[in-house]
Amino acid sequence: MTQTRYRLNMGEPFEFTANTDEQFLGTLREKHMYAKSDDQAFLRQVAATACEWTGKSINFSDVSSFKRSLEDAGVLEVVNG
Repeated sequence: MTQTRYRLNMGEPFEFTANTDEQFLGTLREKHMYAKSDDQAFLRQVAATACEWTGKSINFSDVSSFKRSLEDAGVLEVVNG
């Protein structure tokens, strides 16, 4: 099974692979210096940063909506998948 490769760019670009929403969230949490442990609080935390970075609204109601919002804002790109 091929994992989806993402490129996130909010000042310091990095690429990572994730096949599930849980893997996506886990990888972001590992890279974040002050990550909240609660998933919803963490989504809100990263959404606030992305909003400040892009000036666009970021939906953080669930991981799928969050990823779509980041893509629409131009900070997340699906490299393959």
